[in-house]
Amino acid sequence: SDISAPHSHTGKVSPFEPGDPKVSLNNKAKSILSSGSPYQTTIHVPGSTSGRGLVVQDVHAPPDVVWDRILDFDHYVGMVPKTAESNNYEVIKHKVTKKRDQLPLEQTIYTKMKVGLPLVPKMTFFVKHLYYPALNSLTWTLDYSRRSDFDDSVGYWYVVPHPDLPNWSRVYYSVSVSMYDWVPKAVVNFMSTKALT
Repeated sequence: SDISAPHSHTGKVSPFEPGDPKVSLNNKAKSILSSGSPYQTTIHVPGSTSGRGLVVQDVHAPPDVVWDRILDFDHYVGMVPKTAESNNYEVIKHKVTKKRDQLPLEQTIYTKMKVGLPLVPKMTFFVKHLYYPALNSLTWTLDYSRRSDFDDSVGYWYVVPHPDLPNWSRVYYSVSVSMYDWVPKAVVNFMSTKALT
């Protein structure tokens, strides 16, 4: 990784769009969620024939509390497993416009993160988060102006009030990670599967 050099590309994995993932939850999914377990499904990637994993979880906290935790990037160490470092290096607040052709972006948050697994060197990556509170969404890509140890990474959060339980939230989360060939298989497996649970 190198904070002063650009990444080798400007994005290989299609970024997520903010907004409702339009996931239909059948009775089986609702049963899984009501048991306290996360529900995993697949969502379609627009413009392709592939899909992405998506996790849905009911959380016993209102959306504002959930968002406070998600956006607390400076305190991910100790809160998010395998995170060794997490610090914002720039936060840009945007004036939200009412223009129909523009998404209501409120903040761009740049975060340096470092993850580590036992017996594997820590890996550093630079993330560009786009926060759309009016769309209940946060999306992210790598910050391609800095060189990360990941080849590419994109992700998505969507948080809404629970449809039936007061002071609960329904949280949707997805991440897609592309690693370089030199990255140990254990890290690839962790980042592509364990990151969703």
